[in-house]
Amino acid sequence: MCRIDRILLAINQHHPGRVEQRAALLAPQLDLKAFDVLAVKRTGVGVRGATTAYSHVQVDETALSAFVEGGRRALGPRLYPDELENVWQVHRGHPAEVIAGAAERVQADLTLAAGNARPRLPSWVRSSRNADLVRLCRTPVLLVHGEPREVYRTVIVAMDFSRASLAAARMAALVAPSARFVFVHACALPEALLMREMDLPVPVLQSYREQACGAGRRRLDEFLALYLADMPTGTREVHAGRPHAVIAACVRRHGADLLVLGRGATHPGAWLSCTNVMHRLMDEGLCDMLVGPDRFGDDEGRRLAA
Repeated sequence: MCRIDRILLAINQHHPGRVEQRAALLAPQLDLKAFDVLAVKRTGVGVRGATTAYSHVQVDETALSAFVEGGRRALGPRLYPDELENVWQVHRGHPAEVIAGAAERVQADLTLAAGNARPRLPSWVRSSRNADLVRLCRTPVLLVHGEPREVYRTVIVAMDFSRASLAAARMAALVAPSARFVFVHACALPEALLMREMDLPVPVLQSYREQACGAGRRRLDEFLALYLADMPTGTREVHAGRPHAVIAACVRRHGADLLVLGRGATHPGAWLSCTNVMHRLMDEGLCDMLVGPDRFGDDEGRRLAA
């Protein structure tokens, strides 16, 4: 993807103005000509399942139109209250299903939605609303957790040498072209625990960690030089530890306002996995979070660095 031509703004009454403000900051950088606004009015759960009342308005330069009952209806330059009432419709399903369906219908290049707080129920009971949206939406998703005040300044890009992280990094370059990038990779060393149980000397453990991080740094440099040579060089960090802890610490240390992750497992039971970093970080809300697409474009047939 060379540019972002159309974005979908998914707004709701629980976070008024958050998504709109972020879109207003992105619009000059992206030079947008058209965008869609999907507003969720209310949701309910009845005998036949969940229902969502929403409106979908499309802005194409100076023209306004609304999607109603599967068709497009032109709207006048001035919207009156009675005219707005006619564009509301009810869909049987959850808001995440409505948003994902709209993004697929208009072929949005990016979907903006307000990030929801940590769910009340434990993650092993049910997935969060953030996870539902990312699972159902095939396009890149930008979860806006904080109140937008300026364009993105510091971007943390988590790299695991996969096509997913590669596609997410390229999308981040479009969303934040003037930001400072920090590429971080976490070296998981499960054998280090066994080495501690064997009471090996501390200098031996430190030497092992340093060698593993050095190898990871060389691999990260080669990966970026091979596949992301057109992106800003940025800062590169490699740390030993669990990926979730390493990435979270990096976000706090740099004061980042955007975290970029490749799309992890998105099947309905993915949140049960203790290793699914994407689901854990999106619910913590450390900063805004960009999740890459599930289609990786030109790299589908290329073998990534081993």
